[in-house]
Amino acid sequence: METIDVYRLRAREQLSSAQDTLKEIQALAGAASHWLPGRGLQSECRTAFDLLARMEERLERKLVITLIGPSGAGKSTLLNALSGYDRLSPTGNNRPTTREVVVFCRARADAELLLRDLDPDPVTVASHPGAVGLENIILVDTPDMDSLESKPFHPLLEKTIALTDVLVCVLNAENPKRRDTLVFLKPFVDLFPGAALLVVLNRVDRLPEEELKGVVLPDLQNHLQTSWQKQVDHLFSISARRHLQDPGWPEGEKPLHGYDQYPQLEELIFGSLNRGSRLADARLERAEHLVDLVRRSVRHRLAERRPGLMEVRKEILELEQKGVRAAVAVLKDGGSEMLTGIQALFYQRLDGRWWGPIGWLVALWARFLMAGAGLLATLRFGNPVVQLWGLMASLIRYRKTRSAVEEAASGGEMAGELTKYRLTIRQAWPEKAGKLIALGFDHGVRDAAVLADEKALQQRLASSWKTALDEELERRTAGLSGFGLQFFFNLPTLAFMGLFAYQSVKGFLLQQMNEILTFQRLPVGIEGHGIQFQSE
Repeated sequence: METIDVYRLRAREQLSSAQDTLKEIQALAGAASHWLPGRGLQSECRTAFDLLARMEERLERKLVITLIGPSGAGKSTLLNALSGYDRLSPTGNNRPTTREVVVFCRARADAELLLRDLDPDPVTVASHPGAVGLENIILVDTPDMDSLESKPFHPLLEKTIALTDVLVCVLNAENPKRRDTLVFLKPFVDLFPGAALLVVLNRVDRLPEEELKGVVLPDLQNHLQTSWQKQVDHLFSISARRHLQDPGWPEGEKPLHGYDQYPQLEELIFGSLNRGSRLADARLERAEHLVDLVRRSVRHRLAERRPGLMEVRKEILELEQKGVRAAVAVLKDGGSEMLTGIQALFYQRLDGRWWGPIGWLVALWARFLMAGAGLLATLRFGNPVVQLWGLMASLIRYRKTRSAVEEAASGGEMAGELTKYRLTIRQAWPEKAGKLIALGFDHGVRDAAVLADEKALQQRLASSWKTALDEELERRTAGLSGFGLQFFFNLPTLAFMGLFAYQSVKGFLLQQMNEILTFQRLPVGIEGHGIQFQSE
């Protein structure tokens, strides 16, 4: 029992992982809201997701094995043979099974889940505690799919298949390749992996053995693979009537030979499929198959359109880049205010690199650019009104320059840039939309030009502008701030300043020497002051 619980825990984890995968595929399909095949993919994902959810609910329930097939194939006869009760499911071409589902189980409680999900559809439950072979499985007989009264019961058939773990397709050996039968069965067959799909060729005793083995079976195997586009791993040739308690052979219909694979079918159903661990394995296999089925559907829908879609995708990306370049061109032509800000940023950056007297001049010039010529008016003597006006002009100029610097650093509000971007995209979009419609998109795509989110685009442009501006300013200021260049321009100024200092010091020293010498030549006495000097 502990082993079964481990199986079920692992099954829950894998079913949850499969559901997450389907959600991702559905989200991707939903992202292309105008792509018509994508809507079909979303529907497939929802269907598969519902099936997986039902599997998770049934982990504690028995394995459901459902028989499906055309009228006269012998589904009910096979069910009676498997159950050991000849009257479990009525037989005959006009029997009531065209109107109901027959469930055979060991205890009626085993069918509770089926009864709940199929309500209020007609379901007959046949149970017997002596059916020891049904310890872990439930057998289900379905309405005929091609009788005169079958069409109204197709929804019931679909709901039953949705609750099924193993599907048994029963075909009539006397006419196994009926096209309408195989076409009808294909959507159901697609939902089951190889291990959960059994094909039973019934009434093989009505054909000569040589013809059955040499012609009918090989031809049917190839035909099924072609019609269903999948390999059938389990194909059994049986005579279900032979295994009833009372076969009641009609006159002239006794078996033509003894070739019969019913024991192998019975061993598979009541042997390997009837193990407790098989409950989780069968559902996990089907879950993986459903996810793989959706993946294959995605690949199939994209296969024919992929080259065209990739080409249009490339064109759209190029168009988006063209729109960005157009926006950047508007950004580069930002006008005189932008240019003033860039110049101020350039000299501020240059100020941090230059040293010496030229560095002082650069710093002075950088600050002058911020304040403007109005500052000079405050330094002039004369009319106080003119001085006051110069001060005001300086303050106004400082605010404008500061605004220009901030705009240059950030790229500004970019309203014009975004307008140019939108215009560039919309002008070229009708051509792209026409190509998308040819690849399966609806006509609503004409009004759905692929425009980037304006806020995100503005941030992108601002970031690109700031990066480009920083790189360009760094490159240019580095080129104009080499040691050799600074030394070359600073050397004459330093030499002149050195010479000026030398001359100043020299003049000062000469003056001091003259004063000392003059002092030494003073007379011995100074009349009128009463001071007498005694010469040595």
